Amino acid sequence: MENLKIFDQKLNDDFSMVKKIDFYKNAEILGIRKNNGSLIFDFFNGQILFSQNGIDDVEDQPLADAVKYVLCQYLLMCPDPIWESSDKLVTLRELSDSGPLFSSFTANTGKIIEKTFSGNLEKLINRCLSLGGIIMKNASYDLSVRFKALSRIPIILNYNDRDDMMPARAGLLFQDNANKYLDLESLSILCTYLTGKLIQQI
Repeated sequence: MENLKIFDQKLNDDFSMVKKIDFYKNAEILGIRKNNGSLIFDFFNGQILFSQNGIDDVEDQPLADAVKYVLCQYLLMCPDPIWESSDKLVTLRELSDSGPLFSSFTANTGKIIEKTFSGNLEKLINRCLSLGGIIMKNASYDLSVRFKALSRIPIILNYNDRDDMMPARAGLLFQDNANKYLDLESLSILCTYLTGKLIQQI
């Protein structure tokens, strides 16, 4: 309970900080749409409205505080100018200072995907498509999917289903500039959110 109170306070502090910056300028860099004094984030296959009054799902769906925290960080960490990617893909482990997060990150993402969809590749494909995932050609994997978590933060899921020799394997990757737009905790939250959506209603 105490941890929830601390997180709520941090979210409130971050939201107050965002309201003090020129978030319209940051929106252009971050690929966020402007709408009558507010911002509209494209978030996976949905939209989130950010205004001086709060952060809400456009379709009035419940929005977790962790997602609101990520959106605040996205605005607060905005680089100027745009920090381009070299198109190299990296794991969370390869981003700086990720060690303490990596073990829990793997347990909350890749291992859950492996356990849930092992032997059921078609169901995973359908779930990915329902979340706006774009199937990519990659001869090294049974499935490679690109999700647009945020405009500057794509997430790549690579998955090999189980066979007679090996168990299922899943990995989530970022572009090498991801930590210029979000802190490591926020990147981990995005992947945990995606994992939750993938296994929802399974």
